[in-house]
Amino acid sequence: MANQEITLKIPIDELFSKFEEHLDIENNRRILFSGKFGIGKTYFLREFFKNKKDKYESYHLFPVNYQTSQNEDIIEFLKYDILIEIMKKDENIFKEEYYANFLDLQRLLYIWAGDNLEKIIVAVLSFIPKLGRPLQEIIGLIKNLLEFKKQMEKGEKGVVEGFLKRIEEKRITETDYISEIIKEKIIEQKGEKKSVLILDDLDRVDPEHIFRILNVFSAHFDSENNELPNKFGFDKVIIVADYLNLKSIFHHRYGQNTDSSGYFSKFYSVEVFTFKNEEIIERMIDKIISNFNVKDQSVRGLIHNSWFKLILGDIINGSLKLTGEEKLNMWQLLKGVKFQLPSFNVGRYTKDPRYEFMEVELLMKVIVHTLISIFGSENDFISALEKIKRNSVNEHRAYKSLSFFLLSEIINLSGKYELEEFTWKQYKIKVNTIDKVVVEFLYQNKIVPSSMLFYDLLIEYINQGLHNKPISPL
Repeated sequence: MANQEITLKIPIDELFSKFEEHLDIENNRRILFSGKFGIGKTYFLREFFKNKKDKYESYHLFPVNYQTSQNEDIIEFLKYDILIEIMKKDENIFKEEYYANFLDLQRLLYIWAGDNLEKIIVAVLSFIPKLGRPLQEIIGLIKNLLEFKKQMEKGEKGVVEGFLKRIEEKRITETDYISEIIKEKIIEQKGEKKSVLILDDLDRVDPEHIFRILNVFSAHFDSENNELPNKFGFDKVIIVADYLNLKSIFHHRYGQNTDSSGYFSKFYSVEVFTFKNEEIIERMIDKIISNFNVKDQSVRGLIHNSWFKLILGDIINGSLKLTGEEKLNMWQLLKGVKFQLPSFNVGRYTKDPRYEFMEVELLMKVIVHTLISIFGSENDFISALEKIKRNSVNEHRAYKSLSFFLLSEIINLSGKYELEEFTWKQYKIKVNTIDKVVVEFLYQNKIVPSSMLFYDLLIEYINQGLHNKPISPL
């Protein structure tokens, strides 16, 4: 089970056509790609552009990795990051033979610092830890610097000075030199394809920098009200974030009464593209559970138990239909595939060899601890259960049998009679103590699904800490 996080792939290709249709809308230059954190936005975009590489040349950046301070201009970091992405695609793109015909990195460095190349090297080195990039990805910048130094020592300074004079004639400001280089190289690299810049996890960037990035990539117009091209000349810019998070950050910064909708409308051309993959995930739940990472062979049978799959599947499905923070995301769902959860260690509950693995008491405890791990905490799991139970409709026998177990833990069933009737909270319940099953029940004198009683009992079971109680001896 060692590499399951790699081999278990979510079949998202059926969602490609919908996004491509949105991407191909005429003049749709800026896209706000929205979805809850952890839902799989990054994975989807990587797979999409991997499958569409004959049509798009994509540059995928993660500004959240930049280690910037509030007084540093994050756009300068983006410029370096884009250059690195360009060189990853073609390490020779900045090594043109005829310097007079191309804008390239070497000339830029000369313009910045003249003969004082050592300071430039120190400056580039200082960006290495701040960009959050592996060293080998940034080393290309250093190589270009050293090669340029050799060229300068060979007496090619005049060529560069001639280039500088032509640039001045074009009236490009000093701070735009690197932008011009990026623009030229993007055009050169994309060929007949569309160039796409992806700025991922933007809602996780420091608020001081979020709005600086957004403003740079917002719509701009000339004196005749014609929309200007995207920054750096990209055909399309995709902002990846949870739109609701962005609005929340905006209101926190500028006040609740500020018009956030009007502000954010500048950052997407047509409409917000909301990424949804719930239907695919629902079809994958059984496969996800079946592929839980369980190293102990004696425990492996648990994940194939029909009741285990039923309870986990229903609760996970119920969570996917929620809209708030209780809704599970992809990262949470795949926890049990990527890691062996503590709940799959039988020794956590008992070391007595007499116990049969499929005993209801052990099964119930493993179910609870597995779901607590997936949701993140007891409180988060209970909060989700409170909402899920409102839409629960399952009448499977497992719910009546497991409800009997939960009742026997929460209250003392005498077990003296075949049938016992009693009241628990707002339920009137009748149980068969011989068959160990709930026979019938009413909630506020109304018939409700068996799963609803089970969820209420489960909440009480956890609240009383009974899921952490040692397994009772045989």
